[in-house]
Amino acid sequence: MNHELASIEHLMAGGEVLPSQARSLSTWTPEKRLAGAVLASALVSVRDHHGDPRHADDVEEDLAWIRSDEPGELFDFRRLCDLFDLDAAWVRETVERWCRTAPQVRRAFSLSRDAA
Repeated sequence: MNHELASIEHLMAGGEVLPSQARSLSTWTPEKRLAGAVLASALVSVRDHHGDPRHADDVEEDLAWIRSDEPGELFDFRRLCDLFDLDAAWVRETVERWCRTAPQVRRAFSLSRDAA
């Protein structure tokens, strides 16, 4: 797994990416950095704020985007998953688990495909 993908998965699994950990992110094109920010923003929004009434509208918008299979948008969910070599169904399963889990437990989920 390349370093860029590991950084996105680490962020989704509850960690935060420090600038010192993201050295190779500078090798991404500006477009890929933007795509990574769009994907990570939606995922972190759901992970950290699902169930919080102060963020309900944003979380619902992010969930609708993640669940959508509408093609054609430059930054549609499936296209970004493909860009980062992520299985969209697997990411969606992780997101749905977050939605069924208490916030304090949610951040502890591993995105390892081998995790139960």
